[in-house]
Amino acid sequence: MNAKWTLRGLRYAYVAFIAAASGAALDGAREGTGHHGAHLVLALAGPELLAALAFLAEPIEIAACAVLLLVYLAAAALSVASGDWLAPLRFAYFAVTAVFIVLAHRREKALAVTA
Repeated sequence: MNAKWTLRGLRYAYVAFIAAASGAALDGAREGTGHHGAHLVLALAGPELLAALAFLAEPIEIAACAVLLLVYLAAAALSVASGDWLAPLRFAYFAVTAVFIVLAHRREKALAVTA
């Protein structure tokens, strides 16, 4: 498998995981089973789901990544405020993975132009 398809595989797996997690959070908010208020979950999980799906469209990956980073920052702050100190590490991992995908894709495109 070449680097281009490996990066695509990472992107697709990342989007599938984030979309599934967002969908589960939205479903939990609808049923009232989440740890935080439903309005907070909806305010974060809805945009997260849309941004994750937009992350599949490589021309708008930077905008989608920016929205994801904002959601993760807000979710991490909310988690810390509620006493959950593990969740911010998870959100940091998600954020770094999204940034890595964008930077690796941009590098790949730049190398293709110069080749």
